[in-house]
Amino acid sequence: PDELSVTGIEMWRRNPYGVYARYILGLRKIDPLDADPGAADYGSVIHDALDAFVRDWPDALPEDPLAALLEAGEASFGALMARPGVRAFWWPRYQRIAEWVADREIERRAAGIRESLSEKKGRLEIDGFTVTARADRIDLYDDGHREIIDYKTGAPPAPGDVADGWAPQLPLEGLIAREGGFADVPKSNGTATLSYWQLSGGDPAGKIRAAGYARDKDHDKLIADAEKGLRNLIKTFADPKTPYYATPHPAGAPRFDDYEHLARTREWQAGGSGDGNGDGGE
Repeated sequence: PDELSVTGIEMWRRNPYGVYARYILGLRKIDPLDADPGAADYGSVIHDALDAFVRDWPDALPEDPLAALLEAGEASFGALMARPGVRAFWWPRYQRIAEWVADREIERRAAGIRESLSEKKGRLEIDGFTVTARADRIDLYDDGHREIIDYKTGAPPAPGDVADGWAPQLPLEGLIAREGGFADVPKSNGTATLSYWQLSGGDPAGKIRAAGYARDKDHDKLIADAEKGLRNLIKTFADPKTPYYATPHPAGAPRFDDYEHLARTREWQAGGSGDGNGDGGE
């Protein structure tokens, strides 16, 4: 491929065979018919609710932020609220998330945020390759600082995975922002912060955690390393002789793999004849 999203870049690094199956062969997993909403559906609902709130209130908060967040949540949950499990389990979690987000919004808007942008599409051409992204949220501060935020209803990537390039999504979004690849986000060499908002709805309902390690405070190093890693991937796979192995690095294997059965990964792992490069899936 000559274009991938930032999540596709992560798959390229962790599981090249998945990129081959999805983006070259065009194979897609089919969802079960009439399946109950799962964690992925819940995550989409939360994203949609927060997206609606930020779009409605990009630079000033309503008199009652919590009420506005709950209203956005009700609209986002929609017909799912008719399902007893959703109303009994997922909706109370969202209510706790809404309370947490409302408090954070009041604190953050008072700390110099000029504007908050939601679900911003971005793209960057690099070495003849295009990388695309959709950032959950970008906060622009009065002093030129910007913060790129990724909402996670599950666990965010470990700092080591971000620093080592196994979870490049946020650093690559930082690279796109640095180069002016997001509309309404001016190109800048100024500092950027990359943050995960872990929105579990438990106790506590939410946490803010910076990507990478403490030494990457302004995340310039993470962004520079992500750029270097991306250029290496582009160069490597531009060579037609480069194979699309399944999980070539077991330590970096993806948690979820829709194409594992096509690569016959379990066969060559259990049989002991594979070398860890996914040869059984050729």
